Amino acid sequence: MTLAIQTFFQLYFLTDVARLPPATVGWILGLTRLWDAVNDPLIGFLSDRIKSRLGRRRVLLVYGSIPLGLFFAMCWIIPPLTEPWLAVYYTLIIVAFDTAFTIVHVGYNSLTPTMTYDYDERSSLNGYRMLFSLGGTLAAIIFATILADLMSSEAYRFAFIGITLGAIAIIPPWIVFAVSRQADRPGEISTMPLRQALRTTWANRAFVMLTCMYLTCWTATSVIAALLVYFANYYLMVPEQANYFVLVAQGSAVLSVPLCVWMARRWDKPKAFMVGIGFWCVVLIAFFSLPQTAVATAYVCAFFCGPGIATAAVIPWAMLPDVIEQEQHRTGERREGAYYALASFFQKLGTGLALWGIGLALSVSGYVTPGVEGQFPVQPQSALATIRLIIGPGTIALLLVSLPFAWRYPITRESHLRLVETMGK
Repeated sequence: MTLAIQTFFQLYFLTDVARLPPATVGWILGLTRLWDAVNDPLIGFLSDRIKSRLGRRRVLLVYGSIPLGLFFAMCWIIPPLTEPWLAVYYTLIIVAFDTAFTIVHVGYNSLTPTMTYDYDERSSLNGYRMLFSLGGTLAAIIFATILADLMSSEAYRFAFIGITLGAIAIIPPWIVFAVSRQADRPGEISTMPLRQALRTTWANRAFVMLTCMYLTCWTATSVIAALLVYFANYYLMVPEQANYFVLVAQGSAVLSVPLCVWMARRWDKPKAFMVGIGFWCVVLIAFFSLPQTAVATAYVCAFFCGPGIATAAVIPWAMLPDVIEQEQHRTGERREGAYYALASFFQKLGTGLALWGIGLALSVSGYVTPGVEGQFPVQPQSALATIRLIIGPGTIALLLVSLPFAWRYPITRESHLRLVETMGK
């Protein structure tokens, strides 16, 4: 839920509610995502070496949950500061939130590979996981939409969202901590030095292929999420309906998760990925071609984005545990934390660079920052064209880049079965 609000609304909040210049916002988000990317491998490699009676993964959930909720709430408060100090405030608070989120995220994700060694069951497991993840996203957007009808002030609304969801976010890590005792394996401690671990990880061809797939498709997802509100507000000129487009896309993604799992079981994971991403590219071509008056058709396009979002969320994460088994067979060590952390590193690095680029592109295009809260100034055609070009051809190009990597991905159902049998799992 916290990540959903951050993904969909952070860029908009900083430019149109906190009213910072787009270029400044681009640098804030670029720098904070850069740190967020760097802290992933650091915490991931650390988690592979933790010795704790609470479990080397579960202990991260305990210590990261309260800072996660607290700093998330602070991200959505507008303190009475001048513009330069406001930029410093958001930079520091977002860095603190991202660090807490990474601690919880690495601990949570690293539990996944130990729950099952079955190739297809992992697709189902990640399907359930992403069903709740996308469902939480949907619940957060519904919550924000209801508040939009009840609270006229966007500043108060985002502050209320931050405080409420920040408090709620503290609870799930403790639930996972309580129910996952058997999934955490404190005896599997990595002794590989950091430099050697990095070299070994990058020598894994399957991981490199999967990283390139996930980097490109999830960066595209983040770009669409960040710009959808701008597209509704300023191109379609229906700001009161902006959240509804998000709801339709996320609702469709939730409904599409079982379809993604079925495709992965029926066709194998790489082929399911290529079909889902290819379909999404076709939908985005239609989305880019929309005239400004085609609001109803925009809802149709948003709905058909759902299968693509579900594909990007479910399939790569279902493939990563298979890569970890291959690594264990090759080196004798099982380093879930390192692999999940490096996957998140490139996800966040790509998203950070994309958001930095969006902020600068909006600034260059002449984007007009609202002078008064709640007002939606008429944007120049250059700004509208920039929004459409990024959300259309820009994201399509990223998605197309992911397809050759999926095509050449070396782990299949049959090869993974042979690997697991060799390891005696």
